[in-house]
Amino acid sequence: MQPKWHIAFCNVTFAAYAGVSYADYYGSPAVMLEAQLSAKNYAEQRFGVGRFITPRVDSPSCTFASYLGMPVVVPTADELPYVDSSRPLITDVADADAIRIGDPKTEGLMAKRWEDWQYYREHGYDVGFGGASTAVVTLACQVSGDAVMHGFAENPEGAKRLLDRLIDAIEAVARFDASMVGGEFAGFTSTGDDNSGLLSPAMYRKFAVPSYQRLYADNETRFMHSELLRAEHLRIARDELGITSFHGAGCENLTLAEMHEIMGNDFWTQLIPREMMELTPAEIDERICELAGSGCSHVQLYPGSDTPERNMEAAIAACWRECPGGPAW
Repeated sequence: MQPKWHIAFCNVTFAAYAGVSYADYYGSPAVMLEAQLSAKNYAEQRFGVGRFITPRVDSPSCTFASYLGMPVVVPTADELPYVDSSRPLITDVADADAIRIGDPKTEGLMAKRWEDWQYYREHGYDVGFGGASTAVVTLACQVSGDAVMHGFAENPEGAKRLLDRLIDAIEAVARFDASMVGGEFAGFTSTGDDNSGLLSPAMYRKFAVPSYQRLYADNETRFMHSELLRAEHLRIARDELGITSFHGAGCENLTLAEMHEIMGNDFWTQLIPREMMELTPAEIDERICELAGSGCSHVQLYPGSDTPERNMEAAIAACWRECPGGPAW
């Protein structure tokens, strides 16, 4: 196996490399775009890896929950906005139909995404709108204040109705996204849903699998990210969903050997932000050797805003050496 390597640059590194606050980054599409371009230039000039940054419409991770009506906390400190979990939309899955599906142009932080998308397009960047989250179990926990976890056991029909209602909302945004470029929505080729690993394997099979099947629709490419899965969950995802690649980043409940045994070579590994920050260059080199030798298809670096430059240099050098497949994208 000749693994490829990739770097997952995101909002935290864009802001850090460009020297802007999160409030400014998310407050203005002009600042967002300039920060991404500045970060791309910095990554290329400093590390030779600007290829991994492409300008795109960006939103905080709480945006979809905000679109559904969940309140959001915007910190006064330079921190990312987050969902106010103390104020769920419902506290009983029996009230699933109370979840409102609105207009992406006007609802919550999705409305800001709409404004940002227009700015990017007006300035010559042919970007998609995006915005649809596939984290259906995670969203169910957010909008119900985790009441859905009781619902899975005590009111399975209500819990199923909540998941279906959320998928209705996810598909509504995806259809809107496709319509903006004259296309049609035909399901997703990837899902990412960490909280599904909190379910027992039996409940995962009963609730998560049908939800993901609906999200994937008829697509043969089925990429999955889910950090809390255990080996039995992953086998179910392989056998009953037919996932074609598993993004094993941050999966503390799965070993590299288990991922390889279950997925063959069709899984990704990642040097997570904590490792990028805390390990020494020598330890990073050793860790990437381990990841690249695990049988995975891709080794990914995920730098944070506090990743020391010497660690970034060590990680990139190790990837060039240990991943003969070369850079992915």
